[in-house]
This record gives sequence, C-alpha cells and structure tokens, in this order.
Amino acid sequence: MHQAVDNLPNASHVENTKFLDTPDLCPDAAAPISLLDFLSNHVVLCRTVPHLFAYDRLNLAATNRSFRHLILDSPGVFRHLDLTHVRAARCDVDSVDHGNETWRNAQLNDFLTEDDFYSGPLRGIFASLQRSNLLADVQTLILDGLSVTSELCHELILDPKYNIRVLSLRDTKNLNERKLCRTLQYACRPSRPKNTPRLKALYVFGSSQPALHPEDTQEEWYQKKGKIITRPIGAEWADALVDCHGIIAFDTLPCQGPRHINSPAYGKVPHLHAAPPPPPPSSSSSGARTPQWAVASYALPGCAGCGAAPEGLITATRTPRAELPLLSPPPLFASSLQAAATPNTPCSSSSGGGASSSFVARCSDCIRDRYCFSCSSWWCEDCYAPPTEPSHPTTALSLAPSDVVVVNPQGDAWVQQHEEESRAAAARAKPKARMLKSCWECGSNVSFCVSPRHRHLGIVGTAADGWIPVP
Repeated sequence: MHQAVDNLPNASHVENTKFLDTPDLCPDAAAPISLLDFLSNHVVLCRTVPHLFAYDRLNLAATNRSFRHLILDSPGVFRHLDLTHVRAARCDVDSVDHGNETWRNAQLNDFLTEDDFYSGPLRGIFASLQRSNLLADVQTLILDGLSVTSELCHELILDPKYNIRVLSLRDTKNLNERKLCRTLQYACRPSRPKNTPRLKALYVFGSSQPALHPEDTQEEWYQKKGKIITRPIGAEWADALVDCHGIIAFDTLPCQGPRHINSPAYGKVPHLHAAPPPPPPSSSSSGARTPQWAVASYALPGCAGCGAAPEGLITATRTPRAELPLLSPPPLFASSLQAAATPNTPCSSSSGGGASSSFVARCSDCIRDRYCFSCSSWWCEDCYAPPTEPSHPTTALSLAPSDVVVVNPQGDAWVQQHEEESRAAAARAKPKARMLKSCWECGSNVSFCVSPRHRHLGIVGTAADGWIPVP
C-alpha cells in the first residue's frame, strides 16, 4: 500500500491527508439502541417476556403500533402464561348462596351454575385471549392458588382449542380432585386418538409458595431427601398416576415398592403385607385390603445396607424422561417434559458434590419401621426384616371339636418341653430391632441417632403404644 502511494504524483501531500486512515464503517455505533430494536431480536424477546407479568406485556403492547405488532404478532410471547398475579383471575368469594353478592357488576341469579361462578374469572381471561388469537400460543399455564374447577380442567386437557403442554394446579381452590383424576384417566385411555393428550406435565402435589429457608431451595428428589409431598393425597390419585404413567408426568411418582403390584420386584421379595392381585369383576368383597397402588411421598437414597433397592434406583440420566418426577418451579424458557424433569444442578455419583444422581421414591407404608427420620437412612426388604413383620404369612386356624386332642398326664412333660423349645427357637430367629421410637414427635430413628438425653430416660410409654426401650 505504501509503494502504491509512493508511485502517485504529489505523494508527499497525500501522506499528510487521511487517505490511509481506516474508514468509519459504523458511524452510528455510539447511538443508543432503542427498546424496540432490542426486543426485535427474537432470541432476546423469548428470553425476556417470561420474566414479565401478563399485564406488563399488554401494557407494553399498548405503547404504540410498533410494540403492539411486536407483542401480539410475534410467536412465543404468550407461550408461558402465569395468571397467579392477575387480579382479574381471582375469585375470593367462598360460597355461592349469597343473593346480594355481585361479581363483574352482574347480580347472581338462579341460572348461574357453581362451575360458572368459580371458574368465571379464568373463563373470561381465556375468552379474551381467544378473541386476540393468543390462546393457541399458550403452552405453559400457571394457575397456582386460583379458583379452578374440574370442568375447566377437563376443557384445558381435552379441548383442541387449547395447546397446553405444562399445567400447574398447585394449591388451587374449589377443585374436585376425584373428577380431575377421571379426566386424566380418560385422556390416557388406550383407545385415545393419536398424538393425544397434548398435556405432558402436570404440577398438582407440590407447594406453590417459594422456599423460605436456604435448605428448602435444594433440588427436590435429587438433593433434598426425606418427605417431599407434605399435603394429604387421596386414594384416587394412585390409580390416576398408574394409568397416566409414561404419558403424563407429575411432580411425584407412583410408589414401586415390592408390596405393590406395579413394582418390578412384586412377588420376588417375601413380604407379609404384599398387595393382592385385583379381584375379579364379579367379586363383591369389601374387606380391608392392602392398596394395590400408592403415591410416593418420600425421596430416599440407596439402602444403607446394600446401596440399592429391590425395585431399582431412579436416575436422571438412565431412567426414561416420562418416568421422572417434575421439578419445581415449572420451566420458564421451554414447555417440554425434558425441561420440566431435568435437574438444574449437575448430578454426581458421589455424595460429596453436586446432586445425587439416583433416588428411591416410596410411600409411607413401604418405609414403615425401615426409615430413620433423623438421618434419612433406610434398609430395604432384602437387608432388614422388622421384628413386627413375620417372614411368612400366618393365618388364624379354626379347629373343630373333633380336632382337639387331650394329652394325658404322662405326656404333659413332653408337651411343656416342646413348647419351651419352640419359644426359644422363635426368640433366636427374631431379628434385633434397628428402629427405635423414643417419642411420637421424633418418629422412628436408628439407635445411634437417638439423643443421649433420650438414652438416659430409657423407656417412655408402653409396648402396647408402640414404644420401644432405648438400649
């Protein structure tokens, strides 16, 4: 370049000019970028709008025509819709039988049904979204703490005008859970149409309140061990979770302990209280039966004895995605099952760092007398048999008078010796209790987890009340 300049006439004058300076390719680089230009980038827009409330997006669209076109015509703006903070979605009236109550400036009358009343605010919002052609864009819908009826849930799951993939119904009001379970079972029936249901993830068992303590912010099921589901769960949910298994994921799992017939280890581990097979349709027995299925409410590490479980461990990498529990909170930037069930923290096989890569999900009945409430350790059926649980089923015998044999006095000594030997053999075969109960508030604990004060007190209560003396 310098040689070319030297060959030019009057090269000395050219060197004094700015001929060789780099041209300013971005003359407006210092000019500030407007918010409209910033949000016009689709990636930036999709990463920003999930953090905005629904009314903030609508207020932004009301600024001018450019923002209105950007918000209402861009795909994915209303993909994640959280209505928990929308005042118009709340229904704070507890009962319908108040003739003087007004709602939306319309006096209640006899033609207003209970479903219309309790689901009226949400139905009004959905109707407004449908008029704006935005209802089909909603794929993640958060209705935590709002008034939601089972009829509205039936429409959200089965009506083709909705395109909801992730639905959150935690701590909702006026929800008939039995009818909701029937809707889920109908949606997952074997004869359902292809590519249905569209719903892939349902949050309903967890709490919608944010964590107040730092230890509560740990990843549920993976980092956090112990009781995960604290709310009472109806028996109808166990049937619904089994019928929807692999189709719709929930924020809990069906228990697969060896006592349940849906467990891979059912019938392989001797257990007195194993659930019987389902009765035939003609059977009308209504006696007390061990439940065939149950909802898992505890997340446990591997067995303290063998490090495994009869039904196997659930891992975040090897277990099918549809068989993993949903993790709270619902995902912001994706409406897929993978985003809802994948841990945010990296999983580690060791307990020293990261989240544990495996856990065992069980119900309270499957860990009774096996779980320590102090250290969250437990022992599986292969490693420990509680003393209260016989190793084989026992049935009561009804003897007829003809079956009774009277032993003469000469044989009394032999009978007494035989009974003493039987009692001694039973005492030797009886396993030592690992779980101790020093008080009702502490629950069952391992002997080394009981405090020295409890050890000093010794027995509290009686054996009939379930109290076990502390050694």
